[in-house]
Amino acid sequence: MLTCKEVAERSSALIDGELGLWTKLQMRMHLAMCNGCRRFVSQMRLTDKLARAVATSNTNEVAQKDQIDIILLRLSKHRQQDQQVQLERTQK
Repeated sequence: MLTCKEVAERSSALIDGELGLWTKLQMRMHLAMCNGCRRFVSQMRLTDKLARAVATSNTNEVAQKDQIDIILLRLSKHRQQDQQVQLERTQK
């Protein structure tokens, strides 16, 4: 099974669909068992999605500011969730 470090190193390739079948299967197995890596890959996917949306956006400056506010809000929520997970881990 892959280590957390290996999952982190391969996360971009997973999101971009560049992994072979065996490596993709190993990643999925690790993500099924590791909440921390699952959250990391989820954040990577969100970042990728938001970056693509901003890059292809043809909106005016006000709409871009709204998009930035939405991005910051989502990142803040993810940070709070991560802090909660860390707190739960330390309480065990």
